Amino acid sequence: SGSPLSPVGVQFPFWAAVLTGAAASLVFGVVIGAPTLRLRGDYLAIVTLGFGEIFRLTVNALNGVSGPDLTNGSQGIPSIPDLNLFGFDFGISHDIAGFTLGRSANYYLLMLVFTAVVVLVFRRSGESRIGRAWVAIREDETAATAMGINAFRLKLLAFALGATLAGLAGTVQAHVSYTVTPEQYQFAGSVPPNSAFLLAAVILGGMGTLSGPLVGAALLYLIPAKLQFMQDYQLFLFGIALILLMRFRPEGLVADRRKQLEFHETGQLDVPAEDAPLTRTTAGTTKAGA
Repeated sequence: SGSPLSPVGVQFPFWAAVLTGAAASLVFGVVIGAPTLRLRGDYLAIVTLGFGEIFRLTVNALNGVSGPDLTNGSQGIPSIPDLNLFGFDFGISHDIAGFTLGRSANYYLLMLVFTAVVVLVFRRSGESRIGRAWVAIREDETAATAMGINAFRLKLLAFALGATLAGLAGTVQAHVSYTVTPEQYQFAGSVPPNSAFLLAAVILGGMGTLSGPLVGAALLYLIPAKLQFMQDYQLFLFGIALILLMRFRPEGLVADRRKQLEFHETGQLDVPAEDAPLTRTTAGTTKAGA
């Protein structure tokens, strides 16, 4: 998207780069998802994690030394220019309605637009027939399959949709950070966002909700920034916080109703003693019983 050092040597306008990034992510999502989505649970997570690392290492090796020069290896794609859409340069400050918007503010507002698009897509998908089938598969894949739902096809569709939206966001992130390198996409890198950070944001905020991951990501960004004086103990405190969360609120901060019933099933099934029917014992006394 305008980088003079791109190994491909093709210069795309931004809209074409967005579509290309989304399409490439869709293809890789389907190629990786097709052989792995027949697995379930922890096995699926481990295999997808492995594919992520394999892809990152492969891109690192395509540097003209270990393999063909297709990706510049660890150098990636540097010198990505700032966006210029309809005469609006995102790299310089603008005075709008009495407010001065710098580079960070410009890209922040652009990210909000893309976030709104992603939320709209997921909300509309969740309320559709496909979304209800996804919920059924998540709750009990065996029962959903028995009811005639093609679980593999719908799981692959979800995998492809997630990959497409990730590619869409990545095209914007590339302009924000000026460069794209394989080291930016480690599972547990030193600088977020990485895969572990995103997973923690979803778990912290609440799985099965749209607002939960947004809240989780915001907290995971803001809390370390406000606790710089404890940076030597941040990972330790983060681990303690996750343990406490799993113990006292495993459904996350913004709980999905189904998850609340699942994680607190015992409390939901308890019958208050005053509401229990009366039964008579052999001794002729009355007591509450289920």
